[in-house]
Amino acid sequence: MSNQRDIQRAKRDKLFLRGPIYFGWIRQNIADPTARLLLVARGYMNMSKPIKTYLELTIKEWDSAGINDRSKRTRVLKNIDKYVKDYWVERRPGRTVVLHHESKSNEMK
Repeated sequence: MSNQRDIQRAKRDKLFLRGPIYFGWIRQNIADPTARLLLVARGYMNMSKPIKTYLELTIKEWDSAGINDRSKRTRVLKNIDKYVKDYWVERRPGRTVVLHHESKSNEMK
């Protein structure tokens, strides 16, 4: 299973936000796990057409951000709730967590 995970990670490392900035580069060069998760999540949101304003945080997103520890995931989600004003976390018991992005254009409506 580890080999399959390594193959999947190698493919995801070649995905990029813009410029291109690869997910592998984000994981290697950004120390803050909360910032890494937000950048990776924004990348996955922008990949869909139309662009999503929410993302279910599955193992794929956590692994792309290099956050593999359950306690670290909990701390990252608490940091998002506490310090990041454009994002909020929807916790669903027994299901994956959903990260929502509220843009300025939604506040005007």
